[in-house]
Amino acid sequence: MRGAFGFLKWTPDVFWASTLTEYFMAIEGHNEANGGKKKVDGPSDDEMAKMLAKYG
Repeated sequence: MRGAFGFLKWTPDVFWASTLTEYFMAIEGHNEANGGKKKVDGPSDDEMAKMLAKYG
């Protein structure tokens, strides 16, 4: 909520009417527009299997 009311400048009505996906997309868009790095993808299935084998 802090991000919605703060840097996104959403009103409470807009925040409560939005979905979680819309909220996260708005945050990502704001970050990208202000020089933030793009979100990196998670590990692939192969990378995950290797980590599980190594760390349990």
